Amino acid sequence: MIHYITSFMRNKNFLIRIVSSYVLVGLLIIAVLTFVITSKVSRNLTNEINRSADRSVEQSYNAANILLTSMFENFAIAFQSADVQYGLYNEDFNTSALGRIGGKLYELSSTNPLVNSIYLFNYQKRLVFSSLSTVRTFDDFYDTGMIQLLSNLQPAKSGIFFSRHIRYDIDAKQYDNDLISIVYLNSIGKNANGAMVVNLNQQTLQRMVMNGAGSSSFQSMILNKQGTVISHTNSAMINTNMSDQSYVQKISASSEPRGTMEITQDGRSYRISYIKSESLGWTFIGVTDYESLLRNVKEMKRYILSVTAILLLTVLGLGGFFTRLIYGPIHRLIRSVRDSSFDSRQRQPVSELDLLSGTFAYLENKIQDLQTSVTDYQSAKRNEVLRMLTAGGWTDDAEIARKLKQVGIEFEYPHFLVCLLRIDSFRSLQEAYKQTDVSLFKYAVSNIAVELGSGSFRMVCFDCGEDAIALVANIPEDMTNADQRLADSLADIQTNVRKYLKLSVSAAMGTLVHGLTQIKYSWSTASDASRYRIVLGAGCLITRDFPETREPLQESHVTLLEKQVTDSMKLGDLGKTKEAVGEFVAYVRSTSFDEMMLVFAQMLIAIVRVARTMGVADHEDARTYIGSLNQQLYMKESIEEIELWYMGLCEKSISQRDQQSLQKNKWIVDKVLRYIHESYSDPSLTVDTLVEVGGLSTNYMRKMFKDIVGQTMTAYLTEYRFAKAKDLLIQTDLPANRIGEMVGIENTNYFYVSFKKHCGKTPDHFRKQAKYSIIDDSESTI
Repeated sequence: MIHYITSFMRNKNFLIRIVSSYVLVGLLIIAVLTFVITSKVSRNLTNEINRSADRSVEQSYNAANILLTSMFENFAIAFQSADVQYGLYNEDFNTSALGRIGGKLYELSSTNPLVNSIYLFNYQKRLVFSSLSTVRTFDDFYDTGMIQLLSNLQPAKSGIFFSRHIRYDIDAKQYDNDLISIVYLNSIGKNANGAMVVNLNQQTLQRMVMNGAGSSSFQSMILNKQGTVISHTNSAMINTNMSDQSYVQKISASSEPRGTMEITQDGRSYRISYIKSESLGWTFIGVTDYESLLRNVKEMKRYILSVTAILLLTVLGLGGFFTRLIYGPIHRLIRSVRDSSFDSRQRQPVSELDLLSGTFAYLENKIQDLQTSVTDYQSAKRNEVLRMLTAGGWTDDAEIARKLKQVGIEFEYPHFLVCLLRIDSFRSLQEAYKQTDVSLFKYAVSNIAVELGSGSFRMVCFDCGEDAIALVANIPEDMTNADQRLADSLADIQTNVRKYLKLSVSAAMGTLVHGLTQIKYSWSTASDASRYRIVLGAGCLITRDFPETREPLQESHVTLLEKQVTDSMKLGDLGKTKEAVGEFVAYVRSTSFDEMMLVFAQMLIAIVRVARTMGVADHEDARTYIGSLNQQLYMKESIEEIELWYMGLCEKSISQRDQQSLQKNKWIVDKVLRYIHESYSDPSLTVDTLVEVGGLSTNYMRKMFKDIVGQTMTAYLTEYRFAKAKDLLIQTDLPANRIGEMVGIENTNYFYVSFKKHCGKTPDHFRKQAKYSIIDDSESTI
């Protein structure tokens, strides 16, 4: 067992290094991450909650102090106004005076969202004016609680905030609220002879001064001097008296305006922070529950441990994945090396790196031998002689034999047959590899051909340029079925090239000839036959019995099919264009190669001409452009490839025309939009005017505008005018009727009705609500 482990570690040390590096790095990252996060959370969470509690109390104090002090001062000024004083002391009220006082109270109550209602108490006439109802006598006044409060209130204590709950009905409408009442008194001596009461909504005050305060571990509250809850994060506690609580008693007894303390109550520990407001007579208190706080810390720790476990599993999973990704190919390579013939099985086990190093050294020597063989194969003299042989450069067999012997080639029999091997997808091969590597591929194909065919024939292969490799077979005179045996050899060559080189080759056979001088004819027929790869497809084998004659095409039918393609292009119908191109190609593929390529070239010219008439092929030199496309046509290797290429040209032309049309329409719509933005204040601006600006027919302009913008011109103009009206209502103090004129709506009634229908509010209501929102945002920021 120990020997096996030692051998494994020695042979698999590269694998062990990879696995160890992943595991160690992953564990280190997880350990550091866990330590840092846990320490940080444990150290800072409690302090952060305490700071948050103190900040919450401070913010509540500042917000309430500023808000209520400012409100008290503002209503103190209103208390001295002529209309209020008139309501407090006058003894004779006519209808006009009653309306003026009621309007004043409504105006004061509607200027602030905190105000629930305002009362004026006239002691001489024993009348009460209210912003919620008409004037009433003391005996008929619905808020009996305030009547009782005023009767017990000493004038010297005016200006104090009173927390109370009201429940009454006014004109069949029920009011049930928690209020804070501010009382302003006028008195003579110790007797009050006039009072104004401003009732504030406690829920609204709570939302404004305690926005965001409160959690399971923190509670915030405001108490008055009597210990009654003015505001609380738990709304059910409002108006509850908490003066019997020990920490409230300690805070009341303390002479410090602010501070913190820790208490234990019902077996739980709490931290109390407070601030006293002398001007309001209120105390702002924050209560932190340490038990809940520690529970949060424990939950956070459990969460961190869970995340750590997930990270650990992730690291292990990624480590295994990348180890397999990196080591897998290496392992397969090592296994292949050990199974190969050049690996000595008698050697002692060595490490994987040593095995690969020795194998690469062996392969380097083999490559050098291969390069020597390739040099012989690519001999310029040899290739020149063979090219002259297939091109018919000599007219005497004796001279040809002498030239061939000089380059080491001798033929035994007088019969010859030339075959042509063409590498499929050759352009892709050239793009993927260097030229020297492509030459090695062609050399490998030649080697396979010679090796497989040499059992029956004397064969010579040579590179005849581009994707072609020529194979000259010397046929014995007494051989029967030579064509079939050669066809079988070519099929075997194709199979092995595909297996070992992962390449596809097409093969074509020439005619059987007698004598060296006739080889050129066999070469010519093989070359012509190989061109029909475009019809038969990649990997085809074109034998001598391939039909020499193909069906001729009817010119009228070709013209009809060509017209179907061009007409569908003009219509911009891609489906019909694809169908027409497919029908055209299917008909043309049955003819001879030369006629086929001629018809394809004619179709190419027709497509380019139609593209020019569509305005999407604006080339200065059309001949050069067509010539470039024609070169691309002759580089295609199959009918299917040509069909796709034609379809791509048609799609490009149609797409470019559609894009140009869309850009033109977009430019027109942008022009109309700019005109709306510049002239929206013109009352006479109509859709007909906008259509004239666009310069198109009314129906087409309406459709195009809606397709691009997403709404009609009327809807866009209306929305833009009301958007400008909203901006003016917020940013200026101009009256609404003037703003309507500024956005192109002169009829004031129509502007009010349309604005409410569009925005859901009247212009005045929208302006008032917008200003309140701005105030709320600024106060929440403070």
